[in-house]
Amino acid sequence: MADPIVLTDTLHVRDRDGGRVLPLDPDGGRTRVVWRGSAAVPVFAIEDSRDTIWEHLDVVCETPCEAVWISERTRTGPGTIPPTMHQFRDIRVFGNGAARRGFWARPTIDENNEHMRFDCCSFYGCETGWEFQGQQSKEHLLVHCRFESGKVAVRADSSFQWIGGTCAVCECGVFLARAGDPVVIRGVGFEACGCVLVTDGPTTASQPVTLDGVRFEADQLAQDGDAVRLKHAGPLVITGSRFGGGNQRVPRIGLVGVGEQTAVILGNTFGAFGAHRVCPLRAQNPPEARAHWGRNFYTRDEGEARNSESRTTWASRFYR
Repeated sequence: MADPIVLTDTLHVRDRDGGRVLPLDPDGGRTRVVWRGSAAVPVFAIEDSRDTIWEHLDVVCETPCEAVWISERTRTGPGTIPPTMHQFRDIRVFGNGAARRGFWARPTIDENNEHMRFDCCSFYGCETGWEFQGQQSKEHLLVHCRFESGKVAVRADSSFQWIGGTCAVCECGVFLARAGDPVVIRGVGFEACGCVLVTDGPTTASQPVTLDGVRFEADQLAQDGDAVRLKHAGPLVITGSRFGGGNQRVPRIGLVGVGEQTAVILGNTFGAFGAHRVCPLRAQNPPEARAHWGRNFYTRDEGEARNSESRTTWASRFYR
């Protein structure tokens, strides 16, 4: 295995159009980078570049940093390469509680900074895993990624998809910082987390948010009892997911915005004991809650011969 690359100052990648940034380990192992720089700068700064490739890489933060990666546009106009389409594959970041962010799309100039792809990336010990900031920072894709031991896995101003993987030991899985383009979270497991999703607001702005095939263990459920807190209009679509299991508090979906809010809840399992007695949706203003129910299953009390029951709707009087 090659010796680690020790960085005491930011590695800048400027005006680059494609290609691998760091060399692969000649022995077929992983390239290892150790950060020993200032807390006020990132480890890597990708500036006015596109299509860069980062792969088979470990980053270990021995001192604090504002982010492991920052991608940004620093100038605009003809001839400037737009920041877009960076690829991250087989990456492990060991933030050790010192990294404020794993990846930060920073809106120094809010143009582009879009379409990033992360495959099999694991961020451990970062305060925030991915922060996609700016209304133009959209349509990012996370595939089989993991976040563990921090505050928020993904913080986004606009759209992204997270397909497969795990979020563990954090306050909130996903925080939507403003109403933007569609967000899809599919097949992700949330363990030892306070909640799955929180949106900023309250606002009457609309943003489609889809949770499909999500698993949420409610063993560390936030004090307010909400696995999801929707503060904008929605629509929120939850399908084929499981919320809670066994001897846990019954998690709920909170519609806590102003004005009309819409949620579609179909084909899910609410798995905590006694979930059949608790409407999974609560609304701050029930007359403005537009809930569209399909058939869902609810786990009954522990030890009952009949494990679960299904129902197709709840009356709005149960939204309290």
